[in-house]
Amino acid sequence: MNTSEKPDPWEPIEIDQLRIGHYIKINHRWFDHPFVRRMFQITSEREIQTIRDVALTRIFVDAKRSVPDPARSDEAAAANAAPVAVAEEPDPEQKKAAEAAAIKAEREALAAAQMRGRVTLERAQYVFAALNYADSHGSAVVDEFVDYLVAMLNNSTTPLALMASSLRGHSAQRLALLGTDAVSMAAVIGKRMGLKKPELRMLTRAACTHVLGLARMPPHQVDEEADGAWPKSAAYRNYPMLSVAMLQQCGGFSDEVLRIVREHRERPDGRGFPQGLKGEDIHPHALIIGAVREFQVRCAGGQSPVPALAFLNKNLRAVFGAEIVGHLAAALLSYPAGTHVQLSDGRVARVLRSEEAMRLSPIVEVLDTSNLRNREEIDLSRQKTLSIMRVLDTSQLPPRMFETAKRSMSSEPPRPEPAGGPDKAAEPAPAEALGPAAADKPPSGPTAS
Repeated sequence: MNTSEKPDPWEPIEIDQLRIGHYIKINHRWFDHPFVRRMFQITSEREIQTIRDVALTRIFVDAKRSVPDPARSDEAAAANAAPVAVAEEPDPEQKKAAEAAAIKAEREALAAAQMRGRVTLERAQYVFAALNYADSHGSAVVDEFVDYLVAMLNNSTTPLALMASSLRGHSAQRLALLGTDAVSMAAVIGKRMGLKKPELRMLTRAACTHVLGLARMPPHQVDEEADGAWPKSAAYRNYPMLSVAMLQQCGGFSDEVLRIVREHRERPDGRGFPQGLKGEDIHPHALIIGAVREFQVRCAGGQSPVPALAFLNKNLRAVFGAEIVGHLAAALLSYPAGTHVQLSDGRVARVLRSEEAMRLSPIVEVLDTSNLRNREEIDLSRQKTLSIMRVLDTSQLPPRMFETAKRSMSSEPPRPEPAGGPDKAAEPAPAEALGPAAADKPPSGPTAS
């Protein structure tokens, strides 16, 4: 036994013992509980009631990170009434050791984020290659990849960390990452809208594959400009139909998934494509993928996500629905203190604090990734040319998520899901590349090792 390992902070807790302020972990698969993530701090009685309504049985609490409501905790009330002890001046050696430990932890988190980027890119490319070659196991490959992504989302403690925005221009890697990002965004929107497990399954499968047809487009037509779909050729406007045809060649995709993919560029006013459908003739989940696609189009070329979301909020709420646009914005505009981000100039920073009026432009600490002791504090609200491009997922994920088995694209289908779901599976960890250079590196094989 390795005595250097930290003790497990999680202790089981009954639903009736849950209080506002408890930091909990839900040991259920992502599709089997109604929350976006399984680790979070309870902030309302409504969350406790939701846990009670869906009868979740495997709930754990971390006492060190919990701040129970004093009104509901005699111990907390007593602690608040006790005299405040004067903090002693820390020992210089202890202070130095604590600083070194913090830098080590940050270095490890950034390295893990970079590895998650490489692993996810390789897996995404494998999925798109299998579909592009009409692999008869393509449906199972998509299911495995979606489970991998939502397991990542389930275990993460950071805001959504998108990857495609780090790549410019046409490339197979970028198309694969567009599908990857769409799964995360659509999954969060669907969860926030209260979609049930079968609907979330359909939605995430469609999100993963909706841009597949673009792989058959000429390179100069792949990168659509904002509001630029109509001037393009009829062949471009037919790419959703091409995506469906490619999925049908693989087999195994339900009619509902095919319909969502086919209709994700339709608009209720009839000005969408490829069929010009109107109103209720459009699958409601296709509008979720449509909003995601519109956001991605407006972020192409390394554009900041903030103007893209502002445009959707101002001009397209009537198209996709205020609920969908609102949930998309809420999922992507979250920069809590401690979040690691990549800035528009490529540097990595950590959010220090933000004011409500300037939450999109917080105060950050820019890191020199070659020497983490070198740091520069910057108030982004005072910068005209510097902004946050994307979040880096530096969650400390379970070690088993770093493991995977190599598979040949022509070999047997993916392994069946183990008991306990993808959260318990030996899956590779998700990853955020720290810059375009890392994401542009071609994979060494069809899957990660």
